Amino acid sequence: MKKNYSLIIALMAPALLALFFAGTLYHSGSPGGKTGSPGDNSANCTACHTGSPNNAVDWITSDIPALGYVVGETYTITATGTHAGVGRFGFELTSEDTDGNKVGQFMSTDGQTQLVNGNNSITHTSAGITPSGNSKTWTFQWTAPSTDIGLVTFYGAFNATNNNGGTSGDVVYLSNMSVDESSIGINEELGKITFSMSPNPSYGQLAISHAYESTNIYILDLSGRIVFQEMRYHSMDKINLSNLNHGIYLVQVQNGRKVSTQKLVIK
Repeated sequence: MKKNYSLIIALMAPALLALFFAGTLYHSGSPGGKTGSPGDNSANCTACHTGSPNNAVDWITSDIPALGYVVGETYTITATGTHAGVGRFGFELTSEDTDGNKVGQFMSTDGQTQLVNGNNSITHTSAGITPSGNSKTWTFQWTAPSTDIGLVTFYGAFNATNNNGGTSGDVVYLSNMSVDESSIGINEELGKITFSMSPNPSYGQLAISHAYESTNIYILDLSGRIVFQEMRYHSMDKINLSNLNHGIYLVQVQNGRKVSTQKLVIK
């Protein structure tokens, strides 16, 4: 009889270990490669948790400027999951180019996140799974690639668990965010808009002259961050920049698909 019990335990051990690892170990972070991205072969949390993934919109956000990221610059990425009645929340997020190659570098800024999958992705830690109400937010940094690669897409898989110690009853969500590279620093005369600024250097006041009915005006610091913008700007309207620090800025004028950039000095 003892031999029979030993045989049963031996046969059940792999299944028990699998249940243990699927139900508890990943509280400390994703095993990696589960973001739902093309580079991860679309694998996501449903590899270990039951159910089909749901698509979620705007769960990944950033402070990357509307005009795009600047090569080599570091930005803050925020991942937020929301699910009614969630017990615990986990995630894994990565960034890829249009060919599915991992690009950029993630950095954890607190004890709630950690790098995974050869440092090409970021996931939660055991200290970063407790929601506030029905949502959970993680914040971390990402440094853009040092060379021109164009469009980058962030892919994230989020697991909203019922905290029952198993893998049933959990809900998996997939979300993504795409950002393009800024034209600033690549080509300062990308379009054919002709405009002039006065005065330059400026002491806090500026007017831009152009030949269009209206344009969109963006003023950026040298890191690519938008510090001023005005839609439907009319030629020679006064612009007040007295709140900006002294230094060099980039003024970009857009009309449709045409765009040009010039340097502005504020004293």
